[in-house]
Amino acid sequence: ELNPMKQTILIALFALLGTANAFAQKFGHLDAQSVLLELPERAEAQASIESAASEYEGEVARMQQELETKFADYQAKAATWPDAIRQQKEKELQQLDSGLQEFGMTIQNDLAQMEQQLLAPMIERVRKAIQDVGAEQGFTYIFDTSTGVTLYNGGEDVTELVKTKLGM
Repeated sequence: ELNPMKQTILIALFALLGTANAFAQKFGHLDAQSVLLELPERAEAQASIESAASEYEGEVARMQQELETKFADYQAKAATWPDAIRQQKEKELQQLDSGLQEFGMTIQNDLAQMEQQLLAPMIERVRKAIQDVGAEQGFTYIFDTSTGVTLYNGGEDVTELVKTKLGM
């Protein structure tokens, strides 16, 4: 059994070690956005998005051509048409124009949703790699410089550790 004096010294020693540990924090930083852009699957995702965008562009071009053709026909013949035909043609032109605008918004939404679906697993993979590096290397904090966070100057760049964790 420990005497009270030795017990007091041991408690003080543990308290001192605990305090020393609290001050021995390790800080890291990386640009998570650039790591994400360098992922091998990122290029494949970008190609999928560009392929879909290209298909949409073809349909938009077809719709624009149809609108231009009908508008040219309207301009050439409107003066000779009876009121009922002219009004019907104007209505058709307005419907084509609004349909084209609506389709443009649908395209933007579809492409944004596609990008989100393709990026989500990559973002999660990078986040997990950062967490794993933090745990394995004993970092208290790892700051992401792509978010514009002000960094502690003594921090360690962990970009290569995270890339290695990701197999890059």
